[in-house]
Amino acid sequence: MKTNAFAAAFLGAATLIACNNSTSDPTLGETQTMETYKKGYQLYTIREEMVSDSAIEEALQATRKMGYVQVESFGYKGGSFFGQGPEKFKMTIDCASLSSPSGHYMPTQLAMNEVGTLDTSTIPDIINAAEALGQKWVVIPWMSEAWRNAEGYEHLINYLKALGTACKERGMVAAWHNHEFEFQPLENGTVPYDYLIKNLKGEGVVFEMDIHWLAFAGEDPVKWFEKYPGMFPLWHVKDFAPDTLNQVPVGQGVIDWKRVFANAELSGMKHYYIEQDVCSADRALDCLKESIDWAVEQPFMK
Repeated sequence: MKTNAFAAAFLGAATLIACNNSTSDPTLGETQTMETYKKGYQLYTIREEMVSDSAIEEALQATRKMGYVQVESFGYKGGSFFGQGPEKFKMTIDCASLSSPSGHYMPTQLAMNEVGTLDTSTIPDIINAAEALGQKWVVIPWMSEAWRNAEGYEHLINYLKALGTACKERGMVAAWHNHEFEFQPLENGTVPYDYLIKNLKGEGVVFEMDIHWLAFAGEDPVKWFEKYPGMFPLWHVKDFAPDTLNQVPVGQGVIDWKRVFANAELSGMKHYYIEQDVCSADRALDCLKESIDWAVEQPFMK
């Protein structure tokens, strides 16, 4: 989706007018001091807030005031993000003085129980939506239990190859985001995560490492960085309590973040997103604030 100069200028003017007419804090538009890694978060953390245009705007403004400058999107379905078309959603993000380098896009079939060849006909629509948000990375985030077998992974690999080719043509990059199940060996002993990387690293497909889920599976993220250097440009940064069952704000759990971040360059990390899948008593915004308040005090997370 190529935007001509007139359309780009019109969209920029429309965004400025919309933001000026909003209730956003005017100080949020001030130039920020550049950090090595800009503070970002996954919108899934505040999914309960994404219920209306006003609620979305208020939530994004609140997270910007906390110090976040980037978001990773999710929830694209039926041509819109939470009822907003890609162009409008981009405007909403811009009005909060945020940017979105990457997004999660879920092929419907991967959520179903029937395993088969994945339909690639929707790839152009996904890429168009990602491009409208100014995203470089298009991330496929999950698949149902029915797909977690040799056949399912083969279909996934073929789909990611097709997505990777299509993304490359637009100057973008396809990626896969892990949970814990990719580390459960298949019947033939193959570790799916290893199998995915080996089959996709030469295809221009990269990986978004969810460090929490990898650690939850009993794996060491640094060992994967060492095995496949440069393959993990995106991270999900979230923590879990000593009982391993409950997620907690980053820094309140058991993951050794200093050691993990010491190997950021080895991993190829460009962006990290703080995330918490579950926050008690609808405390999503509070949890995000607790996480970033801790993160900004850590020299290694700058």
